[in-house]
Amino acid sequence: MPSQATRTRETIDLSELGFDADADVEISVDERDDETVVEVDHDTGEWTLTFDEFGELKRTPGRSAPRWLGPAIKKAAPGLRVL
Repeated sequence: MPSQATRTRETIDLSELGFDADADVEISVDERDDETVVEVDHDTGEWTLTFDEFGELKRTPGRSAPRWLGPAIKKAAPGLRVL
């Protein structure tokens, strides 16, 4: 029997994390059987990160990430290991 994927969406206020940022960030977390895909949308760009079943980062974003990316993902998905 296939298991169900869980998808959550959260808006993070970057100023609450101590960053001086113009806009909030939208984070979508799609939990599947063997991986979690995190999509981050901000005025300055979009990033997609993939984590394995243990919460370890499998694939990094294709370009340089802002300093606030890790803390914002950690707030939206505390079980993931974000550096």
